[in-house]
Amino acid sequence: MGKEQELLDAARTGNLAAVEKLLSGKRQSTGGSSGTAGSGTGGGHGASSHPLSSLLSIWRGPNVNCVDNSGYTPLHHAALNGHSDVVEALLRNEALTNIADNKGCYPLHLAAWKGDEQIVKLLVHQGPSHPKLNEQNNDNETPLHCAAQYGHTRVVRLLLDELTDPTMRNNKFETPLDLAALYGRLEVVKLLLSAHPNLLHCNAKKHTPLHLASRNGHLSVVEVLLGAGMDINYETEKGSALHEAALFGKTDVVQKLLSKGIDVNILDQKGLTALDIVKDMPSQKSREIAALILGHMTGKHPIINLPPPPIPPPQESPSPRRKGELDKVTELISGLAPDPEEESPYEALFEATSCHSLDSLTSGKSSDRDSGRPDSEVGKIALANRHTPVTAMMRS
Repeated sequence: MGKEQELLDAARTGNLAAVEKLLSGKRQSTGGSSGTAGSGTGGGHGASSHPLSSLLSIWRGPNVNCVDNSGYTPLHHAALNGHSDVVEALLRNEALTNIADNKGCYPLHLAAWKGDEQIVKLLVHQGPSHPKLNEQNNDNETPLHCAAQYGHTRVVRLLLDELTDPTMRNNKFETPLDLAALYGRLEVVKLLLSAHPNLLHCNAKKHTPLHLASRNGHLSVVEVLLGAGMDINYETEKGSALHEAALFGKTDVVQKLLSKGIDVNILDQKGLTALDIVKDMPSQKSREIAALILGHMTGKHPIINLPPPPIPPPQESPSPRRKGELDKVTELISGLAPDPEEESPYEALFEATSCHSLDSLTSGKSSDRDSGRPDSEVGKIALANRHTPVTAMMRS
């Protein structure tokens, strides 16, 4: 194992002693070379030995900004795994904060994703290179997106204090406020609106924070957004926030939107109202929501008339003739069955398939999404492959 791999492993596991030992060796060799050059006799030999000694000093110590196959530097590893003491040691030894991994993430993205306020502070205020707070990764997400999505309020506040731009959008045209509303991060929503009230008007044609919160049933977020003055009747391609809440069965949000006077006649891009969407759906919740909307339109208390479940027809006993035919078929089938000691070809196929599946399970390959939690071991791996922990239905 080379010294650079040793440094990467030590940073990942939080082995501060190993990190300092590896980096101090480089520092000492650099100091020795400069001292030799300074105490020379003034001849050509002393001048020519300086560049050679500098090269040797580099070879003796690991590159503090070396990268692994994922594009992670030691600083990435330390930031992701919460090793603040290792982060400090690396920054003292000129680790760069503006190196992106294969997914375009800087160490600051990873620290914000984990919600590690201390490491975020270190990366922002220390080190030889001031991090670019608004730098976007391959998903066009800034560190503020990462923190807002997972509800890391203190990190969000810190990034806002450092003048991070909260209006930037990712590949799905989502702002940090959109993500906070989508995942129900109430305190982050309050903080973003308090710091930047203009975010209420930074809406896209695809969605608004109100649409996203309504879709996922985050009633408290819906109340905060409406209380802050967000346009309840804002129309997107999918219609109003009522369309979203009704389609996804969020009854309490539907009731809240109706009580706040949302226009029930708004049409989506297909020319349908929210009532049109749910009135013919068979589920009980859809029927309840349809009744709520209809009751609001007529001013009458909603009456929910659900058809009773169908009664299964009585089973008839087979006639004697039919019973005899069934017995004959049963006898023919039993004659085709293999001897108990013989192996059925289907059993052989099953065994082969089972063994193949077992081999794939034990080959070291993990499932695509084991966990979305940033503090889990799988969650750390997921960030490199991802991003964000987030579901297809929630973000579609």
